[in-house]
Order: sequence, then C-alpha cells, then structure tokens
Amino acid sequence: MKVEFYYSSKVEPAKQHYCDNKKALELCEKLKAKGVNVKVQDCAEQAAPFMTYNAAVTGPSAAKRAVFGTKGALEEEFGKAVPALLVFEKEGDRYPAEVFPRTDRDLNRTVGVVEAIEMLLKK
Repeated sequence: MKVEFYYSSKVEPAKQHYCDNKKALELCEKLKAKGVNVKVQDCAEQAAPFMTYNAAVTGPSAAKRAVFGTKGALEEEFGKAVPALLVFEKEGDRYPAEVFPRTDRDLNRTVGVVEAIEMLLKK
C-alpha cells in the first residue's frame, strides 16, 4: 500500500471539508512507523501536479470517488483549501483505489482525511 497526503501549511482548510492538518501529519507518521510508504506534500511550497488531481478524480470507482470535481472541491483547492489523501493498493499503481475526503454511500456522510488515516491504522 502507498498513501499520499496533500495539504497546505498556509491555507486554512475549508469548513465544508475541514481537516486537522496537524493531526493528519501525526497520523501519517504513525502509518510510516507501521511500514506504509507515505508521501506528504505541502502544497504551499509546491502545488500538486495536475496528473495527481486527475488521478484522484478519475481513478477510484464512482462509489469511492472524492469530493473533487464539478460538484465539490475544485482543482485549485486540491491540497490547499481541501487537503487530500490518496490511497493506492500497490506501490506502482497509477490511480488510487480511494481518495479522501469523499462521500461514503454506506455511512451516508463524508469521510474526511483524519478519519481515513485512523481507519488505515486499524487495518
């Protein structure tokens, strides 16, 4: 498994898709300690490449697609106003299996980045 977390140290997360970036960073360190390959990118320093955004929008199945796109957060908010977590099943996968935040149909609510990392830590 590979996990990528995109956030901004200079842009406050939007209320609609709020993320406690400090807690998410701490949880990413715990994932690393468990042996998971975790990439963390501060988008205040360097914006996420369009290819990453595109993979987040088009890669996962529609049931596991993130809030990004025409009805949710926009490309320019990716990793800034809306921190993003991409979860790849295998190291070399081009597209993520899951992207957070996303609306979970089973739970009937949005699952945020911190909750997603907590779920990964329990696996």
